[in-house]
Amino acid sequence: MRKRSNDNPVRGVRPNSAAASGGSRRRQNAGRIRFWPAFLVLAIALVLIVSQLVFGSHFSWPKIFGFAPDLTTAKTTPGGSPGSQMISSTAPDGTLSPTVPIPSPSPTTVPETRITLAAVGDIILHQAVIDGGLVSGKPQTAKYDYTPIFQYVRPILQAADLGLANYEGTLAGPPYSGYPFFCAPDAIADALADAGIKVAWTANNHTIDKGLKGVVRTAQVFLDKGFQVIGTRPDETKPADAVIDVEGIKIGLMAYTFETTGSASQKALNGIAMPEAADPLIDSFNPYRAESLARDMKAMLKRVAALREQGAEIICLSLHWGNEYQTRSGSYQRQMAQQLSDAGVELIIGHHPHVLQEIDVLTSKTTGKPTLVYYSIGNFLANMDYNTHDTAGKAQDAVIARITLHKGSSGVNIELGEYVPTHVVRVPKGSGLQHLIVPVLPALADPAAYQTTQKEMQAAATRISAILGQSQGNEILTVKQTER
Repeated sequence: MRKRSNDNPVRGVRPNSAAASGGSRRRQNAGRIRFWPAFLVLAIALVLIVSQLVFGSHFSWPKIFGFAPDLTTAKTTPGGSPGSQMISSTAPDGTLSPTVPIPSPSPTTVPETRITLAAVGDIILHQAVIDGGLVSGKPQTAKYDYTPIFQYVRPILQAADLGLANYEGTLAGPPYSGYPFFCAPDAIADALADAGIKVAWTANNHTIDKGLKGVVRTAQVFLDKGFQVIGTRPDETKPADAVIDVEGIKIGLMAYTFETTGSASQKALNGIAMPEAADPLIDSFNPYRAESLARDMKAMLKRVAALREQGAEIICLSLHWGNEYQTRSGSYQRQMAQQLSDAGVELIIGHHPHVLQEIDVLTSKTTGKPTLVYYSIGNFLANMDYNTHDTAGKAQDAVIARITLHKGSSGVNIELGEYVPTHVVRVPKGSGLQHLIVPVLPALADPAAYQTTQKEMQAAATRISAILGQSQGNEILTVKQTER
């Protein structure tokens, strides 16, 4: 038995067999050479297929085939994966290259965002309200605390992403005073911040009750305490409006107050001539002089456009306007509201009448979008009682305007308008009064928990429903009452 040769190139063949001869080896090698071209073609084809799968339409075809795809003569071929098209390219020799899938661009996904705004109307510190916050000390060194006033509405305001309030009066420093020239302790600003208010609207007919000093100091105190101040400013280097970002939604904020008649050359607020240096610090309009109103509206609409250029996706405009103690909006309010809607303003929140007025939804003749208008949201805090100016309790009623904004693929829109009925309850405190802002509907169910009576809450609910019961919005935007 012979041994196998360990250095034989063909394993399993005996050295002494015919296959081991030199001629046989040459025939075997020749056979191998004949198979190499086919193997090479298969290998190249495999590389091309893998490259096509990996690189798709970005793959450059090898020059070994003598052409590169000409995409200018590409033809669409049916088939391919969903959301893609198949492209066949014509080579110079007229043949078609393999089809190349070109994926269609995926639609841009815009993350949806929802936020809520909570806005309140007139906050007026009559002397009884000022005194009700006294904790200790003499007038010049006294300490005040107004946080108890907001204890029952604080959860509602704090639940919103942005709280806004009209502060009517001044923070000009002591001595403090109520009607007719309002000046309250700075502690009211602390209480508003504690309640969840972040934006102070400061343009109203009592802005110049303490002259230029009151205008400047009021704005500065709110700014120093972290508020966004809208409608006035402490000096001309600071804006009286703003674009703020709330959870990714950019809101343009403006606030204007009506002027009293005045003269062609002299503006007036509440019948008081406006100091010349105060004029550029207060945003105002005159509804009683046609030429003035046309000029003021032009400036207001220019401001809207400027906020849009700064990135505002929605405009929220505070307007101190209307006729006192009237539960229906006036003609100039409605005309202005429609003009502002046509200019693209989406949200208008009004105050000053000291009573509620209707809520309406207008349609912009320019954009086709709705504009939500709260013509007057009433006195959020004041010392007015049942008999004030024959209002039969209406001056104690108000609402928290709550607005839901939605941001999606179509931009930012108002999704829902709501109102939370409130009522100012006055309870004894020493020789004076403690004012409490009470949410009406929860207090109806448990009046003792809110230091009131069911009779008082039922009367408030009835009055509010009589004014706002028809405020249902329209087919685009719903307006509804809610508890909290």
